[in-house]
Amino acid sequence: MIDLRKHQYRRITEMSTHDRSTQEAVMAWIEQTGKNSWRVRYLRDDGTYGSESGFHTKKAAEDYAQDMDTDRRRGTWLDPAGAKKPLADWATIWIETLDVEPRTEENYRRYLRRQILPRWGTTALGDITSLAVTEWWKELRRRYAASTIASIRTVFSTMLDDAVDERLIPTNPVRRHRRRGRRRDHAPTTAERVWAMPEHVIRIAEQATMRGGPSAGLLVITAAWTGCRWGELAGLQRDHLDLDRGVLTIDPDTGALHESASRLWLGPPKTPASARTVTLPPFLITLLRDYLAVAPGSFVFTSPLGCRLRRSTFDRRVFRPSVDGDARHGLDPVRPGLTFHGLRHSHKTWLIADDILEIAQAKRLGHHLANRLVEVYSHVAPEIETRLLRGLEQRWHQAHQPQIQQKRRPTDNRPHRRPTTAPHTAPAQRTTRRRTTRKSRPQLPTTQRRGRAQIQEANVLPNSSISVHRDGHQSHRVPIIDRIRKALRPGNPPRSKGIDQLWS
Repeated sequence: MIDLRKHQYRRITEMSTHDRSTQEAVMAWIEQTGKNSWRVRYLRDDGTYGSESGFHTKKAAEDYAQDMDTDRRRGTWLDPAGAKKPLADWATIWIETLDVEPRTEENYRRYLRRQILPRWGTTALGDITSLAVTEWWKELRRRYAASTIASIRTVFSTMLDDAVDERLIPTNPVRRHRRRGRRRDHAPTTAERVWAMPEHVIRIAEQATMRGGPSAGLLVITAAWTGCRWGELAGLQRDHLDLDRGVLTIDPDTGALHESASRLWLGPPKTPASARTVTLPPFLITLLRDYLAVAPGSFVFTSPLGCRLRRSTFDRRVFRPSVDGDARHGLDPVRPGLTFHGLRHSHKTWLIADDILEIAQAKRLGHHLANRLVEVYSHVAPEIETRLLRGLEQRWHQAHQPQIQQKRRPTDNRPHRRPTTAPHTAPAQRTTRRRTTRKSRPQLPTTQRRGRAQIQEANVLPNSSISVHRDGHQSHRVPIIDRIRKALRPGNPPRSKGIDQLWS
């Protein structure tokens, strides 16, 4: 058996320096390993040797070696060993080199652990194909929402993009490609985000107060009437709240509460534009002043036990039952599908309805203005700010005002007397429906008739915190502002019934 590598090495040592560098650039040769088996040996960039086996003819091995040399000359050569690396091995290296927020890294690890690695962990990078990935997406659509699948695709695609940059594989099979016919990936239509009217927010806040104490109800109201993000309100401290001036400040360094599975910490808000000063409507200043007069702690919004809020805990135990309803705790559905971030979306919707300028909206919500000219003149005139606060204040009071339904009058085409039927027509065959008169209606007991009369023609705010009926009396329901004040009276701890078990 002839060892061709020795002959290659002998020829290299006898060459000139220029010829030797040229030969090293095309350093691929073949070796016979059996009667009908061949392999290709090649020189890696780091000076070590690699091999590719499995060739049953000499011609196939020579063609492969020639292609490898051609790719080296073109600068497109990739080490075949990189494509053989299992995805799990590459994921271990990749996740440790990420420079992202702890929360983002935690989400990446969760998607790898739960979805990506169970399917692709043992698959070599070079064996992942676009067709196989497309079939996998079809399986995921049966189990997960479109937003979850989009997040999984982002992690998977980013990881393989970095593998391409490291010259492990030539292309990314997860990257979207335009397809024809039925296999073409149609962009999913974005579902309309659920938002809330002021009366919805008040009802949600009332039920949140029942579940998580006055802090929870006031947190919902503050989010809807300021447009602040969850982290900005969960991390809001007393020092950043100036009620005399009627503003709250989002600090650029410690203006948001960040969380991971193991810890909570204060850090910068989402974007540099998020560091801002938000003005408060007068009613909210009053609510916050009454609340902070008796609420302990340095943070404005806390759990009933005085601890810092966790988003997942608050959402599961307080916000979702208050929005979607919970029959076990006597909570009615108010706005199913609304998220806490939907309160911020609701705030922007209110500003648009009040014809507030885009500059004022962006400044209040902490959005970045793409137009450079707009940024230069992005100051908000006091008149605009005053009109903005007046609109928010008006929405608060209008949500508490009763709106009495007018008693419906009979229409013109309604018959004013009982229709007559032909003498020969049987009662069951009447062509004209008999009008139900007051005497023909089933009569209820006197007490039930009085109760129905009180409920009938009530205000059009179902389940609101105040109800004014036709006869002018008010129901026993207490407005949210009075409910919060009552819960904050001295001697009343800021927690609801059974709250120790709820938050333990």
